[in-house]
Amino acid sequence: MRRKTTWLQFRSKSKRRSLRKQLQDISFWNVSDDPAEIPSELQESLALIQDEWAKCADVQYQHLHVQGVPVCLVFISNLIDQETAQRTLMEPLTRYEQGKVTLPALKDTLNALMTEETSQISAIHQAIAQGKVVALVDGQSGALLVDVNKFPARAIETSQNEPTIQGPQEAFIESLQTNLALVRKRLRTSKLKIETLPVGTKTNVQLALLYVEGIVKPGLVEEAHQRLQRIQIDGIISANEIREMIGDAPFSPFRLTEVTERPDRTVAGLLQGRICFLIDGTPTAISVPVVFVGGLISAEDYYGHFMTALPLRILRHAMYWSSLLLPSLYIALLSYNQDLVPTPLLISLEAQHGGIPFPTIVEAIGMQTTFEALREAGLRLPRAVGQSVSIVGTLIIGDAAVNASIVSPGMVIVVAAAGVASYTTPSQDLVNTNRILQYPFMIVASLLGLYGIVALGLVLVIHMVSLRSFGVPYMAPLAPFSWPEMRDTFIRAPWWAMNQRPQFYESVNSTRNRAPKPSPPSRDST
Repeated sequence: MRRKTTWLQFRSKSKRRSLRKQLQDISFWNVSDDPAEIPSELQESLALIQDEWAKCADVQYQHLHVQGVPVCLVFISNLIDQETAQRTLMEPLTRYEQGKVTLPALKDTLNALMTEETSQISAIHQAIAQGKVVALVDGQSGALLVDVNKFPARAIETSQNEPTIQGPQEAFIESLQTNLALVRKRLRTSKLKIETLPVGTKTNVQLALLYVEGIVKPGLVEEAHQRLQRIQIDGIISANEIREMIGDAPFSPFRLTEVTERPDRTVAGLLQGRICFLIDGTPTAISVPVVFVGGLISAEDYYGHFMTALPLRILRHAMYWSSLLLPSLYIALLSYNQDLVPTPLLISLEAQHGGIPFPTIVEAIGMQTTFEALREAGLRLPRAVGQSVSIVGTLIIGDAAVNASIVSPGMVIVVAAAGVASYTTPSQDLVNTNRILQYPFMIVASLLGLYGIVALGLVLVIHMVSLRSFGVPYMAPLAPFSWPEMRDTFIRAPWWAMNQRPQFYESVNSTRNRAPKPSPPSRDST
């Protein structure tokens, strides 16, 4: 009997916990969905607003009398343009002479501003948070929302993470409207579609979805809509939160979305048939789908002569794989595969390693970790001293470690060469991926030598081939192989030869260039 009573009590407690959790979830996600309407009495409306915005010192209430009728303006002082509000809002209200004071009449008076009428309390709360002025009139059921917001923002600057010698120097900033203007400046067509929606129940951050109608695959836009609708979060602080919630293969070390702070790269992606996400408060754009070779392409390639891009791209591909495999190859050749090293070089390396008290793998991991720590310290320190500390610290620690016979000079050279090679990769995501993958390759090299490197390399290639970014193969156009797409992979063909958009994006309109091959004028024409 006691067991039955205990079981019933447990079930009742479990039901209560489940019900309490459901109520918490409902109150969490529906915090701003108040269907109540605005009362006609001014004091009742103010009471509802003051109750919601209690203990908010930056919310101001400006009381006016327009022809004897009490009017109250509610706004956040730090989010509005004070000068514009005074000139186009306050002064017209003080000179109001249109008879009865009603919301439609006030809207006609303030025709120089963007205004909107609403009848819901939830719309008032959202408008105040967005930096709008809410005008309440005694005796009128509803409110007038006046857009005079002015969010703080920095000026447009040059790109810090994707610098180029040639080409435009503008970069995105934290203002969504400014970023949209930078895209519109370069893509002046009505086919550029911009859809906005709020993200985050607490932050209500505006997210803009951009695509070019007539070029982008309709299914890609529909897929983006579905993934955005699945996002349920209380706040969005950075673009990385959106990337992790809409990306494919969340546990893969490879990022299947691309970020850029350059408007020209964003526009180039839109013209290829990709879609782009811009988030208010974030100075970067998210582009999807993404392919692996895109991370090794720099914007500088398209602003110089196409023949100079050929050696640079080949160099980047070689340096990318060198930064990943160079430490592990050094470990394998010294530990297991000495017969592949020329005898004079092997004698020199063994002589350097003779007085080292640690095995090669411990030496490599310690030196690689030290290099990563110095690189991280250089990023976190102030810019004026960060580069000096990272460079001087590397030289001093490396020289001291060699003199103390803790590491060999060859290991210092290999780790430094791998670090320098990683700096040639334009995509920071690929650089961070290599920083993670270096350690598994070094471990298998110490256990199995070159066989371990080859085996793990095959596993890595199989994984990369299996990845998809919004349905597009991550290794396209290498796997599946497409010969026409190789004109913009390891080489950069001249613009008159790249007359088709990438096929793996499945664009509706595949033709982007009909310009013929340039030729000198004939002698007869001259």
